[in-house]
Amino acid sequence: MTKLRSLAAALLFALAPVAALADDYRFEIKGTFDRLSTDDNFDIAALAGTWYFAPVSTDNVPLAEAAFLGRASSLSAIAAQVELAGVHLNAGSASVGYYIPGTMFYAGVGVSRNEDLIGLSSTMVLTEYRTNWSGTLGIAPLDGLLLTTDFEEHGYDPNITARYVGKLPNNHFYAGSVNLVYYDDLATPFDARMPYGLDFDYYFDDSTSLGLGFDDVGDRWELRGEKFFSKSWAAGVSAYTADFDDGFGVHVTWRH
Repeated sequence: MTKLRSLAAALLFALAPVAALADDYRFEIKGTFDRLSTDDNFDIAALAGTWYFAPVSTDNVPLAEAAFLGRASSLSAIAAQVELAGVHLNAGSASVGYYIPGTMFYAGVGVSRNEDLIGLSSTMVLTEYRTNWSGTLGIAPLDGLLLTTDFEEHGYDPNITARYVGKLPNNHFYAGSVNLVYYDDLATPFDARMPYGLDFDYYFDDSTSLGLGFDDVGDRWELRGEKFFSKSWAAGVSAYTADFDDGFGVHVTWRH
C-alpha cells in the first residue's frame, strides 16, 4: 500500500485539473501498451476503434463517461499483439453493444480470435488460433446505472457486473463498478468460489480522473489516471501490483 500511496501522489501532481470542453463525437481510437513483469517481461500492444450509432454529447458530464451516461450504442474492434519470451502472438475482437430504444434493455454480441501458444522449444514455436463468441444482456433501470451478465460460447458461469456513474454534493462525478462470477464446475464442490472485481474513479473536473481497481484473482491492484488535454485528445497511465507480477500501462485516445 505504501507503493500505491506514492503512485497516487505522483499521479495527482501530474494530472492537476485543467478546464476542458469537447465537441460531440462519433468515433474514437485508443492505443494502449502494457508491460507486466514476471520471470520474463510480458508486453501487450493494442489498437481499438469504436463507432457510435449517433453523436455522443459531452455536455455537463465527464468526458470519459459521455458514452456511458448517454447510453450510446456502438460498434467496436480491437487488434492486439502479445510478446512473451521473444514469441509474438496476435489477438483481435469485434463487438456491438446496443441499447434498445424506448426500453431499459441492453444487448451485445462479440467475437474474438486469439493465437495461443501450444508448444515451444529452442528450434520450434507452435501456435493455433481459437475463435470464441460471446454475448451480453443488461438493463439500465436508472440514469447512470447498468447491470449486465456475460455469456460465453462454451457455457455460462453465473456472473453480474454493476456499474454506476453519479454526482457528489460538490458537483464532482464518480464511477464505481463491481463484478461477481460464480464457478461451480471445478474439481470438487470445495473448489467453487466467487472471485470479484472492484473499481472506483473520481473526476476532479470534466477532464481529469484518478481511479483504483482490485481483482480478487491474484490479488491484483491497479492505480490509474487519465487527462483530456484538448477537445479530442486524452492520455492515461496505470500501475499494477499483484501476487506474482507487477506492471504499468499507458494509453492515448483520439476522438472526432
